[in-house]
Amino acid sequence: MRTYKMLLIAAPALALAGCFPQEFINVPPNYIGLLLTPSGYDGSIYTPGQVDIGAEDTSRRGNRLVLIQRSGFAVKEQFMRGDPDNPRDTEDHRCVVGPRLEPMTVDTRLLLALPDYGTAEGKKDLMRLALLGNPKPYEGRGRTLELTAQSIYAEQAKLQVRGKIREICAQYESVEAVFKAAADTSEKGFSQRIKRAVASALVESKVPLRLVDAVVSNVKPDPSVMDAIAAKQAAEKRVEAIEVITKFLANDPDGSRKLVYRMQVLQEIVAKADEKGRSTIFMTDVSGGPPVMPVQVK
Repeated sequence: MRTYKMLLIAAPALALAGCFPQEFINVPPNYIGLLLTPSGYDGSIYTPGQVDIGAEDTSRRGNRLVLIQRSGFAVKEQFMRGDPDNPRDTEDHRCVVGPRLEPMTVDTRLLLALPDYGTAEGKKDLMRLALLGNPKPYEGRGRTLELTAQSIYAEQAKLQVRGKIREICAQYESVEAVFKAAADTSEKGFSQRIKRAVASALVESKVPLRLVDAVVSNVKPDPSVMDAIAAKQAAEKRVEAIEVITKFLANDPDGSRKLVYRMQVLQEIVAKADEKGRSTIFMTDVSGGPPVMPVQVK
């Protein structure tokens, strides 16, 4: 009778043990693993290979393996009209430059990486990074999760980084000044200032990601600003041309330069009229008589 009772007790236990076996999970190449227990991370870092995460209890409680990709990742912060990834976004996200509040389009490409978990301080930073993130199921596996550094950046640091970039843009006097600074590769250049600002934003937001590099591209002012710049440059070139012509004609003892210049101007006027389908004849005294009188031919 006693043996029979022992068999009755042992049978359910064996059945439960068979339902929830011990599980081994692979850590793929280019990934590291963190073991998430019901009470938190155990503090170990698992390199590529197999990890024994144990079995689940009768209430399905057990360890989970959180995978994190080891390689760096790129982020493109765009400041432009609308969001290319969201057709419904019609807001103006451009940076504002200088006291005249000139709108400017700019792209900032960031290369970020995980902390150096080979050091004691880097390991602490990696564990903090894991606490900031929200792991999601990895390829549909129940006890394997994935945590991406990109999601941590987007949730914890993106707004601060964009704010710092806007602050740098606002410190320049004009978009032209930004153009000059963008070509400067020294520590005072635009890209280097952006790089320091992004690194500062990561520190202030307490997100332990390493900034490898930051590169600025696609710097473009508003079309109205472009037109104003082009008009200004064209006016400056016209002034330079007028000064050259004035000096050339001033040094004309016998008047031959003025005569040749007058004939060239008349030829250009006639050519322009011909382009518009109008024939024009100019009657003039090449010896220096009265002013020119145009006669339109019907």
